[in-house]
Amino acid sequence: MLDIDYFRHYNDVLGYPAGDKLLSEFANMLSALVRTRDIVTRYGGEEFAIILTDADSKLGFEVAERIRTSIENYPFEGREIQPKGKLTVSVGVATYPANASSKEDLLRVAEEALYRAKHTSKSRVALYFSVFDDLKTELDQSDLSLLNTIKTLITVINAKDKYTFGHSERVVRYSSVLAEQLGLGEEQVKYIKYGAYLHDIGKTEIGRDILNKNEPLALDEWSLLKCHPQWGADIVKPVNALKQILPQILYHHERFDGGGYPNGLVGTDIPLNARILAIADSFDAMTTVRPYQKARSLNEAVQELLRCSGTQFDPQLVESFIKSLKTIQFENEELVS
Repeated sequence: MLDIDYFRHYNDVLGYPAGDKLLSEFANMLSALVRTRDIVTRYGGEEFAIILTDADSKLGFEVAERIRTSIENYPFEGREIQPKGKLTVSVGVATYPANASSKEDLLRVAEEALYRAKHTSKSRVALYFSVFDDLKTELDQSDLSLLNTIKTLITVINAKDKYTFGHSERVVRYSSVLAEQLGLGEEQVKYIKYGAYLHDIGKTEIGRDILNKNEPLALDEWSLLKCHPQWGADIVKPVNALKQILPQILYHHERFDGGGYPNGLVGTDIPLNARILAIADSFDAMTTVRPYQKARSLNEAVQELLRCSGTQFDPQLVESFIKSLKTIQFENEELVS
């Protein structure tokens, strides 16, 4: 699934006839970039679908990345009015039967991957990934039913808090690059990803009015919000395959100086995975528009991490995280060393 980034802006500035012309040219270019046996179709608005026959996720990613870079480098008329002066696309890739059991399911997961691409940085290819699908091979039947319940809760919280889905996806990304920068093993990185994805699941117990409040929380509301790590751990605890991520969920709001919650842990008494998540979580909160604050620039967020190094955050992890950020492509911004 492909979506033209900022197409509404293009239409607003240049008008609908120009937008229609662009869509036609875009479709022709997509057809030229795939094999004759592949199928290209307009799915709706500025969204397109491509069906690659006899292709796995590796080939799908390669084709999607080729399309993304070709579109970005093509001199479309009017591209100078777009961010960075070029037309860009976000792409989601999913495969059958690895990621889906039916054609309807395949469309759904491809759209989910596309949504992930657009809400992490745009101009990006995202392969479909689900912590739940990864876990299925490790679960017994009793765990599987509990996991399905958790999956439903994730859907509920995404509907209640429009910020949570994109936030969890980005925190998975930031946690992963920090874990890899630290040279952690594949198994540990996997559980760090699981914990990052599920770290806010306890917010299902909190009302929409609090989650989306446009002003600072009252003391009683803040006390309620601070319960979400414990509630999240309680939700996940019955699933045996997820026991390793309980400390990550429970302690991701602890502070290195002992001033955090729920238990006031200090320094390295806070589990490593939770210290990693605390940095990733806070960095995303700082660089994203929230109901109660404007987004900081990347460099402002880095300066805030440095300011809080040794108090809120593990100083060694802050140093490693800043190094790891150089491996991430951010939309419309670059880090200044």
